[in-house]
Amino acid sequence: MIARFLFREKIEIFFGLLAVFCTMIANRSGVGWSWDTSDYVAVGKNFADGRGLLDATGIPMTVRPPGLSVLLAIGDWLGLSANSSALVLNAICASIVVVATNHLLRLADVRESTRLIATSLIALSPALYWQYSMIWSEPPFIAILAISIIFGLRQPSASKYLVLFALFVSLFFIRYVGPVFAFAITLVSTLVDRKLFGALKATIVNLVTFLLSLLPVWLWLQRNENLDGTLTGARAPGGGNIIGPLKTFAATLGSWVVASPVEGGIYLSWSDYPANTKIFGTIFVLVFLALATGYLVLRLRTSGFDSISPVFVIGLAISFVYVGFSAYRFVYFELGPLDNRMMIPIYMSIVICSAIALDGLRPRSKIAKRILTSVFVIFVLFQGVATASDINQFGRDGRYWAAKDFIDLPIHRFVASLPLDSSLMSNQPQQLFSIWRKSSVFNQYQLDLAQKESCSRRLFVWYDSKYDDGTPNLEGQPENAPIVYSDEMSTVFDLGQCASNINFYWP
Repeated sequence: MIARFLFREKIEIFFGLLAVFCTMIANRSGVGWSWDTSDYVAVGKNFADGRGLLDATGIPMTVRPPGLSVLLAIGDWLGLSANSSALVLNAICASIVVVATNHLLRLADVRESTRLIATSLIALSPALYWQYSMIWSEPPFIAILAISIIFGLRQPSASKYLVLFALFVSLFFIRYVGPVFAFAITLVSTLVDRKLFGALKATIVNLVTFLLSLLPVWLWLQRNENLDGTLTGARAPGGGNIIGPLKTFAATLGSWVVASPVEGGIYLSWSDYPANTKIFGTIFVLVFLALATGYLVLRLRTSGFDSISPVFVIGLAISFVYVGFSAYRFVYFELGPLDNRMMIPIYMSIVICSAIALDGLRPRSKIAKRILTSVFVIFVLFQGVATASDINQFGRDGRYWAAKDFIDLPIHRFVASLPLDSSLMSNQPQQLFSIWRKSSVFNQYQLDLAQKESCSRRLFVWYDSKYDDGTPNLEGQPENAPIVYSDEMSTVFDLGQCASNINFYWP
C-alpha cells in the first residue's frame, strides 16, 4: 500500500517537473512576444512604476483585464525582467495543470494506466506548449481554472466558497471570459453539494458565491465604460451563423490530434485549416460524443445518476458551455476564431473526459485492453515527439516578436541604441514597444499625449506598409521631418526636441 502511494506521488512529481523542464527549454532564448504581449507588459511596467494601467500606447487599457500585467508588475518589484517573470510564471502554471490533471483523474478513480497516459498527454502536449512559450494570459488562466475545478468538486465548507469566490474573480481579471467558466463550475458544484446540503441550500450557497464574484467584475466593467464607453474595449462581431465557428473548433480539435496546433488572425476559418485537421477533427467530435453518451448511458442504466463521476460532469459542462459561448460570441460580439489559443482552456477538460469515458467503457477482453493501451501509448509518444520538436525550435529561434531574426533587424538594432530618454512614436506602436520596452510608444493620432511626454528628443519609427493594390500606405506619416535612418522596411524621422511643437510635422 505504501509503495503504491509513493509510486503514484513520484509519477505526479515526475510529470510536473517534466512540464517545468519543457517550458524552460521552449523559452531558453526568451518567452514569445506578440501584439497582446506588448500591452500586457506595458501595463505591468506602468503599474509597477506608479503610472497606472496604461498600455503600450500610453492609454488606460480596457480591451484586456489587468491580471497578467499585475503579475508581471510583481516580478518587476522583485527585480525580475518581464521575460524572467513570464518564464517563471509559465513554468509554474505548466506544472499546476499537470498535477491538477493527475489529481482529478485520481478523484475519478480511473485505472492507473489510464491516469498515467492522460497525465502524460497533458505534460507532452504541443497545443499547451504553444501557450507556455508566449507572454500571454492563457497559462495563468488555465492553471487557475484547474484549481477552480478541484475546489468546485470539494465537499461543502466555508473555505470552499471563500476560495471559489477568489478564484472566480481571478479568472475574470486574467481573461474576461472567466465568468463563463465560473458559471459552469457553479452548476456542478451545486450538484456535488446537494448530497450534503440538499438541493435548495446547495443552490443558494453556490449561486450567492457566484453572484458575489460578479461584483468586482461589474465594478471593473463600469470603470471601462467610464473610460471609453465600452465594457471590454472596442470589438466587432464576425457575423454569419453558429455553424461557421463550430466548424473551426472541430478543425482545431483535429490540429490537436495531429500535433500541429493552428493559430491565426481574426479571419481564420475552417477553409484555412489543412485537410488532415478537418478530417481528424470531425472524427474526434463524433467519437467524443459517442464515448460521452455511451459512458453516461451505461452509468445511468447500471447505477444511477450519482454514479457518474463529478469530474466527468464538470469537464463536460465546462467544454460545452465554453464552446457554445465562444461560437455565439464570434457571431454576435467579437471576431475571434476558435483556434488553438482561443480553445486551449478546455484542452485539459477534453482529455480528462475522454480518459474517464474510455476507462468506464473499457473492453473486457485482455487482448483488446492491451491493444487499446498500446494505441494510446503510441499516440502519446507521437505527441511527445512533436512537442520536443516544437520546444526545441521555439527555444532556438524564439517566437514572433521575440524571434532572433526579428530582434536583429537593422531597424531594431538602431532603436536599441537610442538614448533611454528618447520618446518614440510609430505607426506600429505595439510592434516597436516589443523592442523599446522603456516607455510608451505613441502613434500618429496621439499628438497631444506625445507632446506631454518628458524626454530629450522625439523620433518617429515608420514601418513601411502597402495597400492591397501594392501602393505604399503613407497615411499619417510625418511631413518635412529629417530622416535619421532608413532601410527597405522602415524609416526613422527626427521630430526634434521635445519642447518643440509636434503639430508642425502633421499640418
